Amino acid sequence: MPEASFVFFDEIFNANSAILNSLLMALNEKIFRRGKETRRLPALMFVGASNMLPEDEALQALLDRFLIRVKCEYVDPDRLQEVLLAGWRMESGGQDERPSISSAEVAALQAACRGIDLAPVRPTYIDIVHSLRSTGIKVSDRRAVKLQNIIAASALVCGRNKAILSDLWVLKYIWDTEEQVEILAGIIDAVIEKDDAVPAHPQALYNKVPDPEEVMKEVNFLGSRWALDGLSFEEQNVIKDKLRYVQTRCSWIRNQEQKLYVQQEIDSLWQKILLTM
Repeated sequence: MPEASFVFFDEIFNANSAILNSLLMALNEKIFRRGKETRRLPALMFVGASNMLPEDEALQALLDRFLIRVKCEYVDPDRLQEVLLAGWRMESGGQDERPSISSAEVAALQAACRGIDLAPVRPTYIDIVHSLRSTGIKVSDRRAVKLQNIIAASALVCGRNKAILSDLWVLKYIWDTEEQVEILAGIIDAVIEKDDAVPAHPQALYNKVPDPEEVMKEVNFLGSRWALDGLSFEEQNVIKDKLRYVQTRCSWIRNQEQKLYVQQEIDSLWQKILLTM
């Protein structure tokens, strides 16, 4: 690691406590210490992989060092054949030539991000951070500062020198638990959908067409959660935020009859929530 430009940690949360403690400084300050030796790291990027999210509170500080999270599912069934063919070529040593990027080019891009003007989106960004904290999604001051780099990068790859609202799409990937994924998507989508500036990042308004049955299951689940006794104020806010997101998803259902039915169930749940508040 002391000589690497790109560092990949596989099954990072299975490391012992000594290694994890040494990584905290490496990830944040890019300083490596081993005994009496201390050196600056040339690392430009750290990537970690894990088959599980950490439940131990002691690991939360390490998780906080990673700005964004991406859940890797199995490939879409329609594209499985492509995966099999690509894997077979790789195993056979006949791998196709792939695009590449050097560490010098990455460093140049990182430097270019510093020239992006974030002033147009900073007030909205601050509001989002406050909103996320009030719903129980932890965004530390350190992470809030570092995330500005990701927002600037979104503008840079679109060829702009100023950030626009749609560049905030990257905030959909700062979740700590799977339960936060939908809450984040609902909050961020509601913001970036108001942006009509171009060119927006291609991923900004990417949303899958929802399955009506899955949406209905989520409504029923939220209804059963709201019916529980002794919910804290924070837990109530989480349920309401999830319901707002589900309501947004409902508007994307293509079948009008199914959309109407789901919307009626959502409205009914909102009535129950209002009556108990």
